[in-house]
Amino acid sequence: MKYFLPIIISTILLTAPASAFDLSGFGLDNSGQLGERLGQAEQLFRVASALVPISDEEEIILGKRVAARVIARYGVENNAKMTYYLNLIGTAIAQRSDRADIPYHFAILATDDVNAYACPGGYIFLTRGVLKMVRDEAELAAVLAHEISHVTERHIVNAMRNAKFMKVGSEVAAEAFQTPGPLLEQMTGFATDALFTGLNKKDEYASDGKAVEYLNRLGYDYPAMFDVLELLDNRRKQGATKVLSKTHPSPQTRIRQLKSKAKKLALDEPTGIRLSNRFNSRSL
Repeated sequence: MKYFLPIIISTILLTAPASAFDLSGFGLDNSGQLGERLGQAEQLFRVASALVPISDEEEIILGKRVAARVIARYGVENNAKMTYYLNLIGTAIAQRSDRADIPYHFAILATDDVNAYACPGGYIFLTRGVLKMVRDEAELAAVLAHEISHVTERHIVNAMRNAKFMKVGSEVAAEAFQTPGPLLEQMTGFATDALFTGLNKKDEYASDGKAVEYLNRLGYDYPAMFDVLELLDNRRKQGATKVLSKTHPSPQTRIRQLKSKAKKLALDEPTGIRLSNRFNSRSL
């Protein structure tokens, strides 16, 4: 079973046509209007007392709006073959993740910064810089698995709730998603800021651990996650991860945390499956 998904992926790659990331429906909001409506939003926050959970459907709405802002900042790399490959690997991981019941979308950002972003609701971006850094499919899968785990663990949504951002009445919260207005704008701004300024260290460590679990489930060589962190550390020493370094713990700290975490996981023996030739045939 450990070899099942890599074999299925190989079959699909030989038979299925490439498809571009669908950018329709990402109507970009005029964020300049946000400041004019903050006062209204602050009034809404005082309406009620209960913390309101966000449903999957609402999280997807929020994530799509955040994804639009990511695209507006960086632009999307127009490479249909690599984008299709990215979506294939990402979808395979997502289907074996702890949250396989929502759709996932993957795209390449047109920047050489080494980074990746996981928006709420399954919208995931890897930069061109990351794709040039990783050396094989297992390392690519490790990066994707880390980002997917941010979605499966609802890290941004939980950050909103922990900050009591969702302390509004249930009717007000439901209406915010049905009729876009100041509250949804504020939610989008908060989530986007969390994405660009970074999550807390515990979330990053947790996602590293989940990435190893997901790689193990699919049969990839899960030490690839450690190798990605070593690559990041090398890039950091070269000054090539300035954005990432501001939002993540140091790679060496992450490696130490991951080694401790891995000892507690019921992992199989590493498979050695890296698939470098398949990756190189589609790399940028």
